[in-house]
Amino acid sequence: MVQAERIAVVGGGIFGATTAVELARTGYSVVLFEQSHTLLSAASSANQRRLHRGYHYPRGMDTVAAVMRAFGAFKTEYGAAIHNRSAHYVAIAKRNSLVTAERYLAFCDSVGLPYREEYPPFLRRRSVELSVRIAEAHIDINELRRLCSARLAAAGVEVRLGTRADRRTLREFDQVVLATYSSINALHPGPVSALPEYQFEVCEKPLVALPPMYLGHSLVIMDGPFMCLDQVAGTRRFLLGNVDHAIHATTVGPYPLIPGPLMQYVNAGLVHRPQVTRFPDFQRFARCFVTGFTEATHLGSYFTIRAVLPHVETTDDRPTLVRRLDERTVALFGGKIATCVASARQVTGLLHEGGWQPLAVSGES
Repeated sequence: MVQAERIAVVGGGIFGATTAVELARTGYSVVLFEQSHTLLSAASSANQRRLHRGYHYPRGMDTVAAVMRAFGAFKTEYGAAIHNRSAHYVAIAKRNSLVTAERYLAFCDSVGLPYREEYPPFLRRRSVELSVRIAEAHIDINELRRLCSARLAAAGVEVRLGTRADRRTLREFDQVVLATYSSINALHPGPVSALPEYQFEVCEKPLVALPPMYLGHSLVIMDGPFMCLDQVAGTRRFLLGNVDHAIHATTVGPYPLIPGPLMQYVNAGLVHRPQVTRFPDFQRFARCFVTGFTEATHLGSYFTIRAVLPHVETTDDRPTLVRRLDERTVALFGGKIATCVASARQVTGLLHEGGWQPLAVSGES
């Protein structure tokens, strides 16, 4: 390996930042480009901020295997950002679930995920077949951002915030790593006909205040009529998720399409009083499963673009993929946050060895 090789990492989310650190620690000269003025500003922040262990993917065994393998490395690198102060629950919906309670428990047993039957105080027990308390945690996004900044500085990475990388800028580098998630194809070196397709979803994450009985609890209703609520680490606020109502628009293709009314909101941080919101739909849906939700106060919403592989409804897999696109470009498509350290090491190994074959953290071989 030539130690003086210059590498550009494009994308300052958790996958890009972690990869930049790993490459710099190996001896490369690394520049990290992030078009926002802060790290972890888009999809790395506008999510449920849950550190997955596998519980949420009983139909996606590749994703389960990947996060279970990767968890230890994430904990070692970012353990200070793991927030363990909430009780986490998974409940299986009584109607229309794609997984029965019996099958869900068999799944947990088969992969060694611990649980015990327990019901949070606000859950409508008649609406679910089973509720179990699980061993998961949240991510403190502010602490994670602080850790990333500290590690980038310690590793000697040059961080260019508020800078949009373009093809002309990237010509000065020996290697380029694209870790831009929903913009993964924007700097793809191949022709348009060669661009891989993804399913892009313009998603809303409402931030709410809930009655005191919700504090210290996280709940997921599975599997089909999916909803979730997660207390934001270090606050009394909650983020909401919903399989249907969170998604304002879906595109399958090489690029996302954002409806005009939402353009101003996407990756703009917390939007107070958005003119376009589906919070009333979140609220109506939640009342089927939990009590006290009529008292929920909508504080604003985060809007971002989620990118997943198309046509994975059967398994709901969320793979993290590392692919070499040409002799000087590697693409890192991030899945679950827990895999960020493992995938960064895959990228480093690929560049160090000079390999050409696609690598995969999960979902591809």
